[in-house]
Amino acid sequence: MKVWWASLGVGLLALVIQGALATVLAPPWCPDLGLLLVLCLGLRWRGLAVGLALAFVLGFSADLLSGSLLGQHALLRLVAFASAFVAGRQLNLRGGVSLVAFVSTVTFVYGIAVALLSGFFLDTGWPPASKWFDALIHSVVNGLAAPWVLAGVNRLSVWAGDEDGAVRSLPI
Repeated sequence: MKVWWASLGVGLLALVIQGALATVLAPPWCPDLGLLLVLCLGLRWRGLAVGLALAFVLGFSADLLSGSLLGQHALLRLVAFASAFVAGRQLNLRGGVSLVAFVSTVTFVYGIAVALLSGFFLDTGWPPASKWFDALIHSVVNGLAAPWVLAGVNRLSVWAGDEDGAVRSLPI
């Protein structure tokens, strides 16, 4: 339980830091620390139900702070957590290149899903090419930041007393 509360506190702090970074960096060049944390927790977390609850709370917090459609980030972060949870058990994402590729792909799909959901509910139509390009830039930035966030999540889990240790074994 200590790991859950520590992860929640760090996740909320990550949202605040991301908001501060967004005032300095242009939106596609600012890493999405909340999404990165949810993905890295999905790669590291042991129980699906408790992890989904954490992803939902962090996503709903992002909804409240960003002013987007209420529930949009909560839903998409649930899907992102579940995809990272499954991929972390089926693929070897411990290497830097595979982790960067996975996080970049999920971030690109996440960005397009945000644009499509907003377009559907706000009746703005299909996203323009600039949204696709911004999602591509954002996915590369998030991918490059992922190894550092995963290292931080590993240290947080060990500090909070996760009995699993720093590295979870892959099923054979």
